[in-house]
Order: sequence, then C-alpha cells, then structure tokens
Amino acid sequence: MSLALFKAFTPSILVTTLLLSACAGTPYQPRIEDMASVKARSESQTIGNVRVSVAVPGPEETEAIFNLPLYDRGIQPVWIEVDNRGGTDLRYAPVGTDPQYVPPFEVAYTNKAGFSKAAHKEMERYLHSHSMSRTIASEEARSGFIFTQARPGTKGVNIDLYGPQADDTYSFVFFVPVPGFVADHAQVNFEALYDTGDMVTYDLPGLRKALAALPCCSSDESGVREGDPLNLVLVGDGDDVLQSLLRAGWFERIAIERGNAAAAEAGYLYGRTADAVFRKSRPGKGARSELRLWMSPLRVGGQPVWIGDVIHFLGNPGGPVSPDPNIDDARDFFLQDLWYSQGLAKSAWLKGTNVVPINRPRQDVMGNDYFTDGYLAVLWPSGNPVSLLEADYLFWDSPPKREHREP
Repeated sequence: MSLALFKAFTPSILVTTLLLSACAGTPYQPRIEDMASVKARSESQTIGNVRVSVAVPGPEETEAIFNLPLYDRGIQPVWIEVDNRGGTDLRYAPVGTDPQYVPPFEVAYTNKAGFSKAAHKEMERYLHSHSMSRTIASEEARSGFIFTQARPGTKGVNIDLYGPQADDTYSFVFFVPVPGFVADHAQVNFEALYDTGDMVTYDLPGLRKALAALPCCSSDESGVREGDPLNLVLVGDGDDVLQSLLRAGWFERIAIERGNAAAAEAGYLYGRTADAVFRKSRPGKGARSELRLWMSPLRVGGQPVWIGDVIHFLGNPGGPVSPDPNIDDARDFFLQDLWYSQGLAKSAWLKGTNVVPINRPRQDVMGNDYFTDGYLAVLWPSGNPVSLLEADYLFWDSPPKREHREP
C-alpha cells in the first residue's frame, strides 16, 4: 500500500477505532433489590407526625446495590426514609447529615473509569433517581440515599427537616452500626468486669475524694513502670459516652487492633488494657488524637465512672508518629471538642499532685517525654445535644492556669 493510500484510509480507521472504544467497557449492573436486607435492619424515630428511618449498607452491600466500590473511594451511602404525616411540606437539608456530602453526578463522575459512555449515563440516572429528595410533601413518604464521607465504625446520622414555620422544624439523630466493622469496646463484657461487691457508689463530694486518690498514670503489664498520665474522667452510661464521642467526630478502634503489643504495654489500668480506644484525625500525615478509657468500679448517681487519658500524636511525613509531650493540650482540646459539638452536660476541674514541669520532663514506659500540670478534667457527656450555654459547671478546683512560662 502506498503512503498516499495509507493516509487516505487513516481517518476512517481512526473513527472506527474511537467508536469501538466508546462502546467498549464494563456494563453498569446495579441491584437495588439487594436493599431489602438493608431496609430490614433500618432504625426509626418519630417526632409528632413525622417518622424517619435510616440504614447504612456495609461495603459489600454497597458494591452490590450500586455496582461500585464506593467505600474504597471514601464514599458511604446512607439510606433515608421520611414519612411526613403532618399538615405542611418539609425540606431535607443534606448538609446537616454531612457538610461534605457527595452529589450523585459527582459520585458517577469519580467512578466512571472502565465503564462505557452508555454505562456511565445509566450510572448517572440510577444514582440520581435513587438519591434522597430535598422535599417531602404533606401526607407523603419519600426515601433515597445521601452519599456521605466514609468513616469507620458506628455511623452518626443527623436528619434535619424544615417546614414553613419555626414549629415545623424536626431534628433526628441516629447512631447506626455498620456491617463489617466490630469496635474494640464491643468485645468487652462490661457487666462482668467487676463483682457487685467491688463497685463503690459515691455522691459528688465522695466522688471528688475518690478521684483525688487515683494513681497518676497507667502502667505496663507488670504494674511496675508508669505509663501515660491519666488526665480525664467521664461520667455517664456507655451509650451517652459513645454518642457524644461520635457526634464530635471521634472514631472507634477496630477490634483487630487490640493485639497491638506496644499499645498494650504502654497502658494498663485495673489490671487490663483500655476497654475502649477512640481516635480523631488531625492535620499532618499520621497525626491524630487518641483517647483511651477504662470503666472503673466507681459509680455516682447510678452511672459508671470512666478513667482515661487523651494524647495528641504528632504527624511525621518521614517516619513514625510520636506523642506530643504537652499532655495538657490534648486534655483541654478534648473538653472543648465535646463542648462545641454539644455533647457536654457538665464539667469540673480536679487538681492533682502529678505536676511535671516542662523543664524537668518525665518519661513514660515507652521512653517518651511529657510534662503536665496534673489536673483531671471531669466531664459528664450527653447522648442528646446540649446547648453550649446550657452546659453546667461544678466549682471544684480553680481551672488550671494557661501559662507558657516554666512552672
């Protein structure tokens, strides 16, 4: 074939190739029928004439329902149903569920690789048609998905609905378990931790004295070497503690991580490692805040008392993270975080004796330096939202001074 003849054929060949490429690719084959088992375990709440149901499919269910590995791309669908039996139309605000929710067409765009153009268009239609409506008319029930940012563990879901009048506003809060994830605290039999005779009930003055007698720190498994300073006390039922932490954006630790030898060596109290560990991401590679809690044998007002420590871990792009030696900053951050997320009902400060000056730091069992003013933050978390102005304060000890000079 001459060069001229080759050039004459090239455009036709190119067009044919492009057409064939456009037709190639994976077909889009979602299975909405797989939602039946997800809806069957949905949780429901009713306020007045409005009933809301919520369910969260796990990673495998999500891939079947949408024919997409959404969890792998950091997207977690939440199914919502609103049954509006009131006399006015309502609007649903998805930003109240997740300020960074992903619109359906963006979900389709970020997942289009490998699909044909026709399949991608079908994906867009499917995701759009199965997304949650923004309006729910009176005497109507509407359901659909919102695509949220994926997070491990129990899913906190806020549903805010608005009508034409102030009295037509409804707020629902759900905490939904997600299939495929088991939190470390779910493996603890809290009812069996202590015999009835080991538990001690106090009034508030008695609790204050009992907390003042706590050890300064956790320890290694032998109980000989000191671990990290205890700087936090939470008072409340397990559900209230969990819900307040989830509302503030803390993540549960997955159960499989309980075998971490280094973490276990660094933190023993009451003869065991922490009953529950929560984490919160911070700016910087690997940076996080970490909260460890032990349910103590102490009780006040019929509620358990949780002893813990909270520490910032500093990000390190080139290697492992290390704990922030300023133990107090993590404690103060936690108090403010719970308060600003409306998860704090009451608080108090308790002055301790474990004062470690910045110019004479102490080392924990892992060899990390720390300094502290020795104070314990005593907090009463709330499962239901509490306004910042309604949070109560107990006048135990004066708050620690926020001075930057050496003690």
